[in-house]
Amino acid sequence: MDDKRPKPFVGIAAGALAVLVITGAWFLFDRSSSAPSSTTLDSPRRATTETTATSTTMPETRPAAVSQVATAKPGVDNVIVWEAPPPDWEALEPAIVWEAPELPASAAEFPDAKALPNPDLPIVGRYRTPFGWEFSNPSSPPFSQPFSMLVTEQRGNWAEVMIPVRPNGTRGYIDTSQVDLSQHDYRVELDLSERRLVAYKGSEAIAETLVVIGNDSRRTPTGRFYITDKSDRTPSAAYGTRMLPLNVYSEQLDRFSDGVPVIAMHGTSRPDLIGQAASNGCVRMPNEVVELLYDQLPVGTQVEITA
Repeated sequence: MDDKRPKPFVGIAAGALAVLVITGAWFLFDRSSSAPSSTTLDSPRRATTETTATSTTMPETRPAAVSQVATAKPGVDNVIVWEAPPPDWEALEPAIVWEAPELPASAAEFPDAKALPNPDLPIVGRYRTPFGWEFSNPSSPPFSQPFSMLVTEQRGNWAEVMIPVRPNGTRGYIDTSQVDLSQHDYRVELDLSERRLVAYKGSEAIAETLVVIGNDSRRTPTGRFYITDKSDRTPSAAYGTRMLPLNVYSEQLDRFSDGVPVIAMHGTSRPDLIGQAASNGCVRMPNEVVELLYDQLPVGTQVEITA
C-alpha cells in the first residue's frame, strides 16, 4: 500500500521557552538524553476530503475563560507535535476557535535566548525532532502524570496547542487521535506590578494572594501559559509544600540548579518575602494558598501573567 502521508516538516524552530525554576527544574535535566530516532515516529495524517470545509456554518467559539485541554491517552508512549500545520489545515473548517486576546509576552524582549530543549540543554521527556517535538507520556519523574497541552484551535482531526518549550508561548500541531479532550473554566491571573495573584472558577474568585515574583535580573516571564503538572513533593522546604510547574522557562537563565530553568508556582519557607520581587523567576505564595490551588486547579489551567 502506498504511503500518501506528507513528509515530516524539516526545520528547527528558533525556540526560547525558558523556565526559571527556583522550584526544581533540575529534575528535568538529563545529561545523557538524546532525541529518539525519527524512524519510530508517525508522519502526520492528511485529513480526509470529508472533513474539508464546504459549509458556511460558523465554528464554535470558546471564550478565554474556558480552557480545552488535550491529555495524552493511556498507552500513547510519545506525543508527537508538529511545528508546521498539516497540509490541509487552512482548508479545514475550524471546529473550535479560542477567543483569547493576545497578552504582551516578554519573550519578544529576549530574541537571543537559546531554544529549549537543545543538544546542550536536553530535558528528560521533552525532545526536539527534525519536524517538531516529541513528549514522553507520562511526564518525567517526579511527576509521572499524563502529558497535557492547552488547545488554542481545533480543525478536523487536528489541534493547535501550546507546548512546554522555549521560546515561551510556542505552539504546535497534534493529531487528536493521540489525546483525550476536556474542558474546564478555571484560570489564574497574575499582575506583576501589584504582585497579586487571583484564581478563578468561572467568574468566581476562589483565591487571592500577594506573591513573590522574580527580581530584575531574573524576571518572571509575561504572557499566557498553563499548568503542566502538579506535585506534592518539592526539592526542598524552600519550595513550600506544593508545586505547580508551568510551560514556561526563564528568559534570562539557561540553567538553574543543574537543570533547565522551569518557572513554577509554589509555596515558600520565607513568608516574610511575600509581596516582594525576590525570586529567581518563580511565583512563591503562602503554603495555605498553594495547597488550595493544588486541590482545585486541574492540569491545563491557563495562567495569565501581565507586567
